[in-house]
Amino acid sequence: MRTEALSGRRVEEVAELADGTLAGELLDQHGIDSRTCVVVVNGAAVTRGAALRDGDQVRLYPVQAGG
Repeated sequence: MRTEALSGRRVEEVAELADGTLAGELLDQHGIDSRTCVVVVNGAAVTRGAALRDGDQVRLYPVQAGG
């Protein structure tokens, strides 16, 4: 599974997770507060309750506000 760091620097990591691990569990395992990022799996934003599957590409983006 690929992840991108919130700091703006790109980090790629392959993570071994049980099939069906939730996006929120992945954040918790890495000590990331879900209020500070948007989780994108295979190009689509997902909630903490989204189940991850083998081969998913996961990217984390910082939450931004504006208008």
